[in-house]
Amino acid sequence: MKGLSRDKANMVFILCWLAYAGAYLCRTNLSIVIPYLIQNLGWDKASIGLMGSLFFWTYAFGQLINGYIGDRVDFRIFIFVSLFFSSLINVILGFVINKFLFTVLWGINGYLLSMLWGPIIRILGIWFPKEKHTQVGVGISTSMFMGYIIYWGPLGKFIRAENWKLAFFIPGILVLLFSLYWLMFLPKREEESQKTDINPVKLSIKDLLSPGIILVAIACLFQGVMKESIGLWTPTIIKETFGEGIPTFTLLIPLISLLGLFSAGWINYRNKNRDELSVAILYSINLIICLILAVFLNLNIFLTIILLGISSALLYGANTLLLANIPLRFSRYNSASTVAGFLDFSSYIGSASASIITGIVSSRFNWKIIMLLWGLLSLGGILSVYLSQRRTDNGKT
Repeated sequence: MKGLSRDKANMVFILCWLAYAGAYLCRTNLSIVIPYLIQNLGWDKASIGLMGSLFFWTYAFGQLINGYIGDRVDFRIFIFVSLFFSSLINVILGFVINKFLFTVLWGINGYLLSMLWGPIIRILGIWFPKEKHTQVGVGISTSMFMGYIIYWGPLGKFIRAENWKLAFFIPGILVLLFSLYWLMFLPKREEESQKTDINPVKLSIKDLLSPGIILVAIACLFQGVMKESIGLWTPTIIKETFGEGIPTFTLLIPLISLLGLFSAGWINYRNKNRDELSVAILYSINLIICLILAVFLNLNIFLTIILLGISSALLYGANTLLLANIPLRFSRYNSASTVAGFLDFSSYIGSASASIITGIVSSRFNWKIIMLLWGLLSLGGILSVYLSQRRTDNGKT
């Protein structure tokens, strides 16, 4: 791509990045208000776990549905609807103190945000050639950290000091304004892209459910359990383990996680873009980290945060390869959104199960048991992607 085409492609990437960053602003805000919901409103951890679980269930099944739809509709309008109504839900949540209503609205928010990932992958597959896919996959995945960096950093500290409701008002207003910007400035015609090798025939359901993709989906499920558990429960883990509030250097977790994306890109490059093999390496390192956490969790708050950060980094690296790079392979079949939706569905089925299980298990036992559970899931992920890679090496799907 040269000249104007390159400029348009870069603009499309920036808008997609901001759109997905906005999605995370409208979902990671729950993690910093959990302690206030427990202390100020008297909600228990199992109820909050159920709330998180409902979000992940609606998000997961929304991915399955909206990934398929995303290959067949005007993605510009589709993504606008997602951002606009999610932002409204967030503003409303700032006024809600009824637990049942809060939970229902949070579940609706999950479905609305599920309308983004598949169509965004479709857009990027249209505008960027195959040789740029690893770069683009890593780049778009960095948007996931926006919420954590903001809420676990200075703004989060300000919100906790002033009023927890600001955690919903601020992102709601910002994302609402951006949704209007998206609608006005995203290029309307996908034909303006430089992609010329897209097959007009989309994948059938039979192709989608091939053994190779199913194995990848299983690895996504295990990844979803671990990644979202760290994202949702870390502030609570720190508070209950060390009896302290959320220290400023907890911000190290999303920052370290961000480095994990680039490390995954480097590992994948060294492995000649064999995505499944690279994921197996990331899971293997995570297995070791989980075992160390299970033994030394309460030894030192700084060590715990660093180890959680490394684990998060490894999982976000795996997330990029599983949910961005692999679906981008299917751009030439005009099915990138469908595959992205299916794999993200698998990831969030894990997240939905993990949220409530984490709340219940941590209430009855302790956080070290959770770390051991993460280790077992890492082992399962290694086996899944290893078998999937073997099928790829043997020329099977």
